[in-house]
Amino acid sequence: MGSIIVINNSGSPISVFVSKYSNSDGSDAWFTLQPGGRDSWSRKGWELVAFKNANDTNRTGVYVPADSTVTFDDMAHVSVV
Repeated sequence: MGSIIVINNSGSPISVFVSKYSNSDGSDAWFTLQPGGRDSWSRKGWELVAFKNANDTNRTGVYVPADSTVTFDDMAHVSVV
């Protein structure tokens, strides 16, 4: 099984959600990632990685394959490698 790595490259905490379409054992709860923080989710196949701000007035997301690294800079700048 692969993983999806998420990096918060912003100066603020951000809430992160990684779907579990391909891994029913994983968690798809919202998780707070601190500035400069990094975490990984075990997944296989394609998954949605979503972000929301603290008061949930703005969201963005990307659909990525396992073994991707998703870097959040701000709501308008999310990159995938």
